[in-house]
Amino acid sequence: MSVEAKTITQEDLTDMGDNVKKRAINLSSQPSALLSKEGFALYVGKTTAAIVAMAKAGKLPAFYMADPLKPGSKAELWINRKEWDKYADQLVEDAAEEWHGWKDRISTSKPGRGRSHNAA
Repeated sequence: MSVEAKTITQEDLTDMGDNVKKRAINLSSQPSALLSKEGFALYVGKTTAAIVAMAKAGKLPAFYMADPLKPGSKAELWINRKEWDKYADQLVEDAAEEWHGWKDRISTSKPGRGRSHNAA
């Protein structure tokens, strides 16, 4: 899946309201394997709070990193995007045959107008 990055210019920011300015984020088309909690939240479509809760519950391939030159400094939460994606692929490979049945229930053709009510 390819996602194009959109650069927000200073002119764009001038035209935006304060709430929109706070939400304006540049996304990379080639994100790093390690994403911040905010970046990973955008990547999977969850809130940052949900990502933090998932990491605390051990449900993410997460790392807490702190600056070793600043003992006692607050650690930052980072999530390995590639490990997440690799496990998502594994879930599909290991899924029961019935799970794959969704593929038989969709098509690219336009659906008909329904059943004909005329008896033959």
